[in-house]
Amino acid sequence: MELRETLPVRSDTEHGLLIAFGQFAQQHGLIRRLMQVPIDQKTRTFTPQTKLLELLVGTLAGIEYLRDLNDGPHPVAKDHLVAEAWGQAAWAHYSSVSRTLDACDAETVRVAQAALEAFSQPFIDRAVSAELRRGTPIVFDADLMGQPVSPTSTTYPEAAFGWMDDRVQLGYQLARVCVQTTQDGRLWLAGFHHPGDTVSQACLQELVRAAERIARLRPRRRTELVQKRLQTYEPLLARYARLVRHQEERIAHLVQRVDRLTAQIVATEQRVSRLANVQKSKPRHPTARRRTSKTPRRLGSLSAAARRRLEADCAGWRQQRERARQQMQRAEQVITRHRQKIQVLEAERQALCEWLAQLEAENASNPDAPACLWRMDAGFGSGENIAWLIEMGYAIETKSPNAKTTAALQKRVKPKSPWTRVGANAEMIAWRNYFVNACPYPLTVGLERFNLGRAVEYATLIAYRDDPGLPDLPSWFQEYNGRQTIEAGNKEMKGTFKVQHLMSRSLPGIQLQVLFAGLAPNLVRWSSAWLREQVAAPIPKVTALLSSVKTMVRIGANSSAHVQRLSHGTSLHFTPSSALPGVVLYLSGQRVYQLALPFNRPLEFSSE
Repeated sequence: MELRETLPVRSDTEHGLLIAFGQFAQQHGLIRRLMQVPIDQKTRTFTPQTKLLELLVGTLAGIEYLRDLNDGPHPVAKDHLVAEAWGQAAWAHYSSVSRTLDACDAETVRVAQAALEAFSQPFIDRAVSAELRRGTPIVFDADLMGQPVSPTSTTYPEAAFGWMDDRVQLGYQLARVCVQTTQDGRLWLAGFHHPGDTVSQACLQELVRAAERIARLRPRRRTELVQKRLQTYEPLLARYARLVRHQEERIAHLVQRVDRLTAQIVATEQRVSRLANVQKSKPRHPTARRRTSKTPRRLGSLSAAARRRLEADCAGWRQQRERARQQMQRAEQVITRHRQKIQVLEAERQALCEWLAQLEAENASNPDAPACLWRMDAGFGSGENIAWLIEMGYAIETKSPNAKTTAALQKRVKPKSPWTRVGANAEMIAWRNYFVNACPYPLTVGLERFNLGRAVEYATLIAYRDDPGLPDLPSWFQEYNGRQTIEAGNKEMKGTFKVQHLMSRSLPGIQLQVLFAGLAPNLVRWSSAWLREQVAAPIPKVTALLSSVKTMVRIGANSSAHVQRLSHGTSLHFTPSSALPGVVLYLSGQRVYQLALPFNRPLEFSSE
């Protein structure tokens, strides 16, 4: 009996590292949390939560389409060892997984996101704390990635045409933010799913707020800059108030003028009318001579010439009165515009006061604020976004989205202007105190010049620092180019985790796939640190495997292995036919395992 208990129970799997990922997820409570996500669907053979978990496992296996769960080269849905490692009795058919995704709703997505964040939080806290101890700025990167669908499709909800992959396509936009860490590399913090016509600048604030909430840190808000902005409103409001008073005084003068002209017109018309009535009332004498053309017509004592002059005066006065009334109307329109401007300024001032109060409260609750750098591509680099980030306390690095800015800087360059070499084919020249539209704060701009054979191309970098000096140009260039790590992350999500191949046509299903595609690279990185401690014999091939997310998913998660269970633990032995022959990982218990027996191999004798 004792011998039987010590003999290993060995089973075979085609997904070696998926077993390890499942053990890691169980140890840290991810499976337990996901099994509590609410899904409005009946349980028959499998619970809907099991099918949701199956989607995550398929994502970690790098499946390209949902049907690959059953019809792929090594179907995950048919691997009972993977199901067992992830705490399930078996996996459902992919069509059942698809129906579960259709049954999910916004509450499912919300609770699933909270579960993933709760699982991730300890790892993110550890990595961010290590960065804080190093004393270097915390670096956040933001980007927008397209999820195009067929241009003729009508079944994807809220899909819209937008700019994706350098052309207009139908689909969605993923706004994502990550933090750079020395310990774990790039860690995705949050992502938001939007229709395809969403522009970058509309997503920035939600990314910043999510990054601060999940990283549990934020920089010191620059309240002094907001206070200076507030001070500019008083003279503006006073100026518009003076303009309103000036127009009101002008209207009062014009009213008097209109009244005076009206009185003159009425008096003259009455005089002419009265004299005309007097003339008509006089009886004609029988012996009166007939008037000739040379005899002047008289109205009482008023001659015809005098009457014409009076009528001309009345016509002139009427024109003057009409012009005065038009001037009054224009003055009233000016007053209306000025008062509207005053209302806008007062609303802006009130909003700025509330903004200042919010920033001051955030500073009061954040006494040991770290320095933070926010890097973003040109799509986020509007003047409004830059100003908002500056007041939020971030150092900023971005590119100018406006070609006119680059053209204006090129005109500043003189034949003897000093260019600084920053790369193999790149040079830069920088200026301080540069202002862009809609940003009230002075920025540092750097004109980049790239020599591409016979062609020369230009671009503009934009930076903001509290340090008034010019940045070191080579360091600035290299630091911003370090943003390529998020570009690599986007490529990883597209190529390794197939985030662009939508596995559902329901909006909650698509959002859940996006959540899992964001968790997967983080989970693989965190588990790699644990797996390094579980290797029986560290060899270069294992080190190379565990240092690459792509390799761990494409190779490790799809390599055949033996799972050996002893009373004191479980170990994973990759088979000789796998990409990792002879590699042994201890998943639980003590590091004791059964040596391979020399079956079907010739015995070897010692020469002694």
